[in-house]
Parts: sequence; structure tokens; C-alpha cells
Amino acid sequence: MVQSVAKTFSLLILSCSGGAGHNRAAEGLYRTAQQLKIPIHIEQYDVLDFTSPLFKRLYSETYIHLVNTAPELWGYMYERTEKRPYRKQWIVQLFDHFNYKRYQRFLSKRKPDAIVCTHFLPFLALQHNLGTNVQYRFFAATTDFDVHQLWIHPVVEHYYVFCEETAWQLAAKGVKRETISVTGIPLVPEFTKVRSKQDARKNLALPLTNFTILLMSGGFGTGDIVSVLTAIVDLLVLYPRKKFTLIILCGKNPSLFTSIESMVFPENIYVQRHGFISNVDEYMDAADIIVSKSGGLTSSEALAKRLPMIIVNPIPGQETRNADILVEHGVAWKAHNPSTVGFKLKQILDEPHRLHTARKASKTLAKPHASKYILLDVLRRISSKGEFENGGNN
Repeated sequence: MVQSVAKTFSLLILSCSGGAGHNRAAEGLYRTAQQLKIPIHIEQYDVLDFTSPLFKRLYSETYIHLVNTAPELWGYMYERTEKRPYRKQWIVQLFDHFNYKRYQRFLSKRKPDAIVCTHFLPFLALQHNLGTNVQYRFFAATTDFDVHQLWIHPVVEHYYVFCEETAWQLAAKGVKRETISVTGIPLVPEFTKVRSKQDARKNLALPLTNFTILLMSGGFGTGDIVSVLTAIVDLLVLYPRKKFTLIILCGKNPSLFTSIESMVFPENIYVQRHGFISNVDEYMDAADIIVSKSGGLTSSEALAKRLPMIIVNPIPGQETRNADILVEHGVAWKAHNPSTVGFKLKQILDEPHRLHTARKASKTLAKPHASKYILLDVLRRISSKGEFENGGNN
């Protein structure tokens, strides 16, 4: 038991809205810290909030536009920059030119004991200007199962990664193994527990006995969801005596929601459509399977809920690498195009043992408490008295 602690530590959680997962991971750390009975003052920010509205829009929308309209180009850029040692990219140079001073003033005012980053931009932009005179202790909580070269930088004191394979990759790129911890990807507290499907379905007013499919487009509503949805419906109509529930989450894409809202579904399919929602965890509890891209956060959340995946349209680069690991561990099936989703789903419906095996594998791979482990390890490293060795259970 901890009797007394002399200091309240100050932590900054910094993310970047270049993809929804980075901010979700930061939220996981922030909200978990609020639940821990330990003396810390914690703040969470999107580093782009220190920039002009125009720059923030440029940064976030460039990524979304690329993955929607030219995913192959994004994949090429990902692979190209992966093969080079660190060199400041043009978007980071723009950040420095227009936004560095405001960001630096903020950090100088806060003087945090540690900065935990769920994106590489907060430390890349700052370190370049300070040279070797780094005033802050940076920790990196990575948000995919793979770690791109841009995450790797001497200014980072310690890395937190999804699995042993990720740690191996970092070490192969020159990162000292003792500076890497395998913790999983930070999740919000709702993913630390699994409700029964019956309870979840009751709470969401869903049929209790239907085979339930969750179709997710991601936080920004990306991907060819209509084609995927069509493939699913074309398959389910072949089982007229079986009842299905289809939950469609459109994310922040109102046009997608509108197009789906006008669709007519067969009588054996009960449908719920939603835009962006905050209780994805409940729908994952209620579902038998999820059809989605393989983003690091979505995949980690599904694993935490013991929810097998059919992966479709992964973004070339980080998401295809996530998909490879998920398939290798037997927790997911990869559909190479929307039409193949129907075939994968048919195999699962015809051979239910496949789903049972995938659920068992998900339990082994899941790391629902990553946020807590990361926070406690950071605090242990910046503390000189070992106050946090007991896991924060005062």
C-alpha cells in the first residue's frame, strides 16, 4: 500500500487528428487516468489545436482524401518513407513554420513531467527546433500493430507497442529493446469489460436471438461501405429461414448515412443505421461478428470484446499490416474485395465452429488494459521513489 506521495505529477497526452484512432487512443489514456487513484494532473490535447484552423483542416483532410480517393498512392508513400531513416516530411516542416512558436509557448507554460504521444507529430516537430536540448520527457504509445519509421526518434524515451512482433520490428530498426514495452494499444475504459450478448442486445433494443453483424466504416466514414453492405445482404437473403440483425455505423459521413437510409432490406434482416456514435463498445458486445477495416484502434477494441472480424478494404500500409497479424493469429478473415465478404460470411454461417475458434484466439491476443499499464509505467519511470509499483491501487 502507498502511504503518502510527495508530488503530484503532471502529464500531457498529445495526439493528432490525422486519422480518428490517434485521438481515441489519447482519450483512452486520459479517461483511464481519471479513474486511477494516483496523484497526477493530466491534460489531453490534439496538437493540431495549436495550429490555425486552415492548417488543421489541411492536415486531417489530406489523409482522409488520400485514403478515400487514392489508397494505392497512400500505400506507396507509406512504404517509401518506411525505407528511409528519419527525415522531416513536408507536412511537419509546414507545422514548424506556421505553428511551432504557439506549441512551444504552451509546453513552456505547462512544464509537464512527461508527455505521452499517440502520434509522432508532437515530438518530431518539437525536437527538430530544440536540437539536442530537449526539455521534455517523451513517451510514444503507438496506435497500429506495425510501427512506421516516423515513430522512431532518439527524443522518445520509451515506446509502448501492441505485441512482441511490433517490439521485434522496432528493435530491428535500431531501437534499444529495453526502451520498448509490449502493452497493447490504449483503449477507453468501456473496453476493459465484456457484457453478455443478451444484456447488450436488450439495452440496445435489438432482437435477442438473431445472428448479429456489425458493419463499421470507421470514425471518419471511409471505405466503400455500400458495396460491402450489398454483398452482405445478397448473402443473407440466401438463408430465408434464418433471422439476422445488421447494424450499420456510418461514422462522420452524413451522405453515406443518407444513401443507406433509403435502402430496402429483406424481411429476414432487422437493420439499425447510425451515424457517429459514442457507444461503439455496446454494439461490439451485442454483435457476433464485425465487418470493418483493420484500423489499430478498431481492431484492438474488437479483440477486447472477443469479437471476430471480417476485414475488408484495409488502407494500404498500416492497416494491411494490421490485417496480416490478425489473420495470422486466427482472429479475423481478410476479404480481398467487397464481393468476397459474402463468401467469408457464408463460411462462418455454414461452419459455426470457425467463430468459436476465433473468439478463443481473440481472448489470447486482446490487451484491454493497455491504457492503465502505459500510464503506470510512465509514472514509474519519472518517479524516483517507486510510488507506482503497486499498480495504482491505493
